[in-house]
Amino acid sequence: MNYKFKALTVLSLSALLGACAAPPRSQYSGDEMKSIKSIVVETPPATKYYAMSEGSTPLVVLPGIGIIAAAVTGAVSGGVSALANRKNPTFDDLVTEKLGKSDLNRKFVDQIEASLRAQGYEITEVDGTAPDMPKAVLQFGRVGKLEGSPYHGADAIMIVSIATGYYAAGVFEPYVRSASVNVAIFKADTLKPVFRDRLSQYAMHDSAYSYFHFGDLTADLPHAIQGIDEATMGFVPEFNADMLASRGMPSPTAQTKDLGTALQ
Repeated sequence: MNYKFKALTVLSLSALLGACAAPPRSQYSGDEMKSIKSIVVETPPATKYYAMSEGSTPLVVLPGIGIIAAAVTGAVSGGVSALANRKNPTFDDLVTEKLGKSDLNRKFVDQIEASLRAQGYEITEVDGTAPDMPKAVLQFGRVGKLEGSPYHGADAIMIVSIATGYYAAGVFEPYVRSASVNVAIFKADTLKPVFRDRLSQYAMHDSAYSYFHFGDLTADLPHAIQGIDEATMGFVPEFNADMLASRGMPSPTAQTKDLGTALQ
């Protein structure tokens, strides 16, 4: 999908995660959701992993990924900022070199699509850059709205934004795993949002996946990335429960609220 930036905004990852974690994690328009029978899902972008420490590296907003670090950095962590020298590898480069290119985003969206089909939806997938697709406008690190002409290939359009990596709350804090998924569903004819799900995994004291030095993190990449992937795939049943609740089928694990026409 073609992305139109409403504003170039530098954001704090901690603020984003705080917003994602605030209950309820899912908001929807119940009447609109009940009318949806078919959903077109935007093809996911390539997986990117980030590693950053608050106060040492700026964050940038990237289409389809949400927020990732521009580079790994810091004298405290022992890394060298890729912003200072474009030849220096990013954290994702290091992961790819050691473990190969990840297909996490593809696996996650495949599971989301399987979940939707099991609920009875007709699911198709489309390249977001297709000329007949509306443009997504990023607002505060997420897809805020769609602009353009109505889409006639389905009742609704789903966009899944995924951010995965390691984050330190300060230069003297450890790197801990951080996974965030934002799912947005828009009516295809009106382009109005009808469902939002904000799923996140971040704990400052995640002992199983905590690294005080950047070098410790890069030395343990297989385990570190496994933790990220497991956390991300663990969002699938949460999404499934929230989707069911949006259709009037409550689940004990759902965290949802029907905002009706007030959903933004």
